[in-house]
Amino acid sequence: MTAEPAVDTWPLRIEECECHAGGIAIFGEIDLNGHAQWEHALRLSIGITRETHVHLAGLRFIDVRGVAMLVNIADELSGGKRVVVHDAPPGLHRVMEVLWSDSGAAIEIEGRQ
Repeated sequence: MTAEPAVDTWPLRIEECECHAGGIAIFGEIDLNGHAQWEHALRLSIGITRETHVHLAGLRFIDVRGVAMLVNIADELSGGKRVVVHDAPPGLHRVMEVLWSDSGAAIEIEGRQ
């Protein structure tokens, strides 16, 4: 009998970003286990400044629901506010292109594609 191989998990970690006021840096994975934390962090950071910067260089995975939360929260913005996503993983780009190709000016994706 052989043991099952260990599965690497990358718990979600969200920190304030020192490079932008009101910005957040995301590490790990956004999946079912982290949806509430992800949504809470986005909602807290929105409105601090005109642009909310979300840095995803440390993100290993984001599921479709996680992308939907980002899009839905950005769609709720008004008054010229927007979300700027930095270093988005390729999976986020693919999901955005397929499901939200018409997302408005409230969300801008920069970096890694």
